[in-house]
Amino acid sequence: AYFNRPNLDLAGFTNVNYDVQHLHEDGVGNDDRNFFELGPLDLFITSEIADDVSALAEVLFEFEDGGESAVDVERLLLKWSPLQEFNASVGRVHTPVGYWNIRYHHAAFLYTTVERPLVFMFEDDGGILPVHTIGLELAGTFDTDPGLFQYMFDVGNGRGITTDAIQLVDDLNDSKRVSLMLAARPFAAEGLQVGANILWDEIPPNPAVVGREDHIYELISGAHFVYEAEPFEILVEEQVVRHQEHGDAHYSHGGYAQLAYAIGAWKPYYRFDWLGISKGATFYAGLPGVEDTQQHTFGIRFDWRTFVALKLEARLRDSKTFHSTDGVAQVSFGF
Repeated sequence: AYFNRPNLDLAGFTNVNYDVQHLHEDGVGNDDRNFFELGPLDLFITSEIADDVSALAEVLFEFEDGGESAVDVERLLLKWSPLQEFNASVGRVHTPVGYWNIRYHHAAFLYTTVERPLVFMFEDDGGILPVHTIGLELAGTFDTDPGLFQYMFDVGNGRGITTDAIQLVDDLNDSKRVSLMLAARPFAAEGLQVGANILWDEIPPNPAVVGREDHIYELISGAHFVYEAEPFEILVEEQVVRHQEHGDAHYSHGGYAQLAYAIGAWKPYYRFDWLGISKGATFYAGLPGVEDTQQHTFGIRFDWRTFVALKLEARLRDSKTFHSTDGVAQVSFGF
């Protein structure tokens, strides 16, 4: 039978970087490198199936050191939006842990900076947070006299046995991850948003790792303060991760403060990132780069064309076991 299929809208984003790095690793020595880097090809596919039903797929083509490429479906969802106050999505979505993870996705063009904050790095890039969820999301916005109030509630598969194990088709311990984020935008202060989030999960054991014979009970709580009204951009977030294991509670945390000021097409910016990782948190043990860290980022973004941005950035990173200095030039664009 023939039928009228819904239209598909396709948008793409990618970036090219030139990176100059100086790394000093304790007990190893110095390493200097410079290289061009082809960023991931990010495809946004959207479709309006009906007046109140839509679909979205975000497909990422990532390029690896040996010349190979890999395909990741980062988001894939069906959304029902009968009311502004209520909509429901099912599929793979971004977990409502903080402002950045909901506001920005995988395209570097969308960021003022070259990279995401350390605390919101993706799971397969050494991130400490579960930034993706597979399950059901309920969300909505209430328009009241004081301002707009938003909620996002997710229930889905929990973490796997490692930080980068996203359980797409199974849930090892049948315990579902639950998360909630609330945010407010007061009309009296245009551009201001404040919010908080909380997440609960039960991480399954990993018998292959000493000390991981039992479940880990995870509680993540965070808050954000955002002010985005031209020419200002002020983003401040903090996330605290509590891991209960072997009868003990271990606290890790991370956050950032980002400031930017637009001058026409130019936007100079500064960001301070921090991570504090508990020595007793076995879930993070051995992860490269996941350790006590402070990072200063200085840069400037120039919107050369509507969908082309040029960025120049310097990063100074001071971690527990290594120190690095990076200079990056980036061309990011959408098409």
